[in-house]
Amino acid sequence: MAGRYSGVVKSWNGSKGYGFLSSPQITGDVMFLRSHLPADAKEVRGKFLEGKTVNFDLTTGPDGRAQGANMQITAAEGDFVAGEVKSYSERHGYGFITSSSLKGEVRFNRTDLDALLPGVDLKGELVICKVLLMPDGKLRAEKIMFQSSKIANRLKAGGMMGFGKGGGKGGFGQMDYGMDGNGFGKGGFGKGGFGQGYGMMDYGMDGNGFGKGGFGKGGFGKGGFGDDGRDQGQGAQGIVIAYNSGKGYGFLKCGKADSDVYFKSQDAYQEGAIVSFTLKINKDGKPSAINLQPGISSGQTYTGTVKTFLDTKGYGFISVPGQPSDVYFNKDLAPAALQNGSLVGKSVRFTVQVSADGKARAEQGAQFY
Repeated sequence: MAGRYSGVVKSWNGSKGYGFLSSPQITGDVMFLRSHLPADAKEVRGKFLEGKTVNFDLTTGPDGRAQGANMQITAAEGDFVAGEVKSYSERHGYGFITSSSLKGEVRFNRTDLDALLPGVDLKGELVICKVLLMPDGKLRAEKIMFQSSKIANRLKAGGMMGFGKGGGKGGFGQMDYGMDGNGFGKGGFGKGGFGQGYGMMDYGMDGNGFGKGGFGKGGFGKGGFGDDGRDQGQGAQGIVIAYNSGKGYGFLKCGKADSDVYFKSQDAYQEGAIVSFTLKINKDGKPSAINLQPGISSGQTYTGTVKTFLDTKGYGFISVPGQPSDVYFNKDLAPAALQNGSLVGKSVRFTVQVSADGKARAEQGAQFY
């Protein structure tokens, strides 16, 4: 698919990094990912983006479905736009913002922002602002807000930037979701109160519990939340929504989990890639994925065996050799002569359609034998 299209954003989930748009030029909704947005709009939330008119290219995702790419957010005078602070002088009390939605720089004053921490450097920070055209033809910003609470908390006076010193020898230190397997940091809560602090706050899902130090001797350290504290997992399939190649971890969207699924892998994964895996729920209730491999893709034909079939509900699941995740099917796919009988154990050849959350289902034309 090629060409430039225009459409309107229907929904955007900033915390999960994907959304959908509609276009009169295309049948059906078009999915897009955070990586498809302009660099100066990577942290925007749904209230800003939903309803915006966008121009975009149309590409094909790993699941065979259309995806928007190279998106540009359009703007008119008086609209809120996403942008990046190009420069800021605390001494002079003003700065400039650039936006991929506008031509030219937008001036702002320190008074347009909430109180900032002394000496803060705003250059490169992502914001949204309302833009006005002044009588002299220059652009002026007002009502400036940071694109996410994470940015605001780091820069604004009174924002939470970790818990600083106190609470023991080191306080809570910096909170960083590094996820390198060391749990809540080597200091944990340690000896005598809060010990060395939280260190770098990680989720550590490698079977060693919540870090080497745990919550002090005999606390949550090694053996704390290890394999005995988790369920043994189930087969699942999902779509990669983020991957940090520098740290070797990422997140998946999966229909079997209520929240994003953490995974750790040295293999690089592209956003939008479909993967199958074993889904585990850690003792803290957070889901994680292990044993990742390429998943079942839309438009591909597979041969499997009916694993379960619920006649009263009219659906069942097909197991595919080498895949931990089963494929959903509706009984209407089976010949009428077999619909009221036992389908379990029947071989079936079918083509797959994959949904936005990675679930695979068999399409019409399946052959049971």
